[in-house]
Amino acid sequence: MHELSVAESLMNITLEKAGAENADKVVSVTIVVGNLAGIVPDSLLYCFDTIKLGTIASEAILNIEEVKATADCIDCNKRIEIEQFDFACPDCGSVIIPTGGQELFVKDIEIE
Repeated sequence: MHELSVAESLMNITLEKAGAENADKVVSVTIVVGNLAGIVPDSLLYCFDTIKLGTIASEAILNIEEVKATADCIDCNKRIEIEQFDFACPDCGSVIIPTGGQELFVKDIEIE
């Protein structure tokens, strides 16, 4: 379960930011996760909720914004939404080039 290591890194980033701002409390953390990033949102939420205990983020809410993957068709030039095992354009059958869906970054940390 690599969600635990992702949650640990997320907590390190959060506490580092809160410390730099002399915060007393972390209210929320918002991250962006692409559907091809290999992250199971429910598992990440569980891990985050477990490791936040005993920190200034103990009451923080983790918001996960999921992003659908996209790809461009090399022949018909359409941009389409794709799932993990989509390899061809649904319209013309040509090869597609993934252009998104592997995002994994912190968008916002709300502190007090």
